[in-house]
Amino acid sequence: MRLPAGVRDWLPHELARKRDVELIIRAVFGRWAYEEVQTPTFERFDVLEKGLGSELVDQAYRFSDRRATALALRPEMTTPIARLVSTRMREAPLPLRLSYVTPVYRYYDQPQEGRLRELTQGGVELIGSPGLDADAETLFMAIETLDEIGLRDALFDVNHASVVDGILEGVGLAPETALIAKGFMKERNIVALRALEPRLVDFAMTRGGTEVLGFARRVCRTPASIAALDQLAELLRRAQMLGYGARIQVDFALLRDLEYYTGFIFEGYVPEVGFSLCGGGRYDGLLPRFGFNVPAVGWTAGVERLLIALERRGKHAVRRRQRIDVLVSGSDVVAARERAAGNVVRFAGGEFDEAALLADARAHHIPRVVIAANGRVRELRVTPPLDERLPAQTVVAKWDAK
Repeated sequence: MRLPAGVRDWLPHELARKRDVELIIRAVFGRWAYEEVQTPTFERFDVLEKGLGSELVDQAYRFSDRRATALALRPEMTTPIARLVSTRMREAPLPLRLSYVTPVYRYYDQPQEGRLRELTQGGVELIGSPGLDADAETLFMAIETLDEIGLRDALFDVNHASVVDGILEGVGLAPETALIAKGFMKERNIVALRALEPRLVDFAMTRGGTEVLGFARRVCRTPASIAALDQLAELLRRAQMLGYGARIQVDFALLRDLEYYTGFIFEGYVPEVGFSLCGGGRYDGLLPRFGFNVPAVGWTAGVERLLIALERRGKHAVRRRQRIDVLVSGSDVVAARERAAGNVVRFAGGEFDEAALLADARAHHIPRVVIAANGRVRELRVTPPLDERLPAQTVVAKWDAK
């Protein structure tokens, strides 16, 4: 029997690795003083629609309940958290630092590796904090998160929406034409961009450090774009002090959701995969749509994409097994005592002989076997090493079987 397109099963060792990555993500969020929240898997569609750009609106799974209320599975978490903060946390002291690791759902027309319809996102939202310090916090936390899961050479592209606006205005594009140009830049459609305005091609193909900011300064004239260039320069300086300088580049063609982000933008990636692993930025216009006029910035990572990147580097080669401390046969009491002592116990009942129990222990890499029979308890040590050619070591029982 086949699963629907865009979803998958997780075998025990696969899910264990996924949980490990999620645990690391949560640990990093906790070290940065972010508190985890949870919102419903589905919400009213009209509420989600307030915060979603047109692309995510199209990707939302929509349905109606028996009262004909239009509902949708959440395609991302930022909008539900904006709704949560605007309705239930308005009186909480700002800034708020909130995090999540949870499934979201998107209807991709052609699901593929890295584009599942059911996916897990881990992310944070820093609400009520304007300016460079908050932007830097999100970027540096993202770098630290990818470092912690084993991607210490992940690269990051950064940009600022106001810089792009300043470039487009500087080359003389009208607002309607500028919006078209943004779409071409987001798609990296160089042919269409050259036909629209040849001077934009150099910007769309330029990546680098502080030197490329000078290239943009020759074109940008608006106060907002000049201030944004100054912010990017300061961000690069601070990143250099943390040892991240070689891993961060300015990419003027980096444009995430055009209707959503209002300022600083970034994405993280590794060369082995053809999609971003994480990304985010400033979205000061979102919470005002819910009647709460505060700034916000955040980022999210795709857990499945992180796992793909790790696998491409062979970090899945050693299959993770669940740790089992002891195999117990013949006594519920002995098994209960082992669990009470904090051990992971595999229970085999009392119908197996010693050879079968030792074979089972070796097959599952269990270092101890405890056999209770006829009022006696024997403990066998089968490690080190777990080698069927070597005899198990018998040790004195620690308790009786009563």
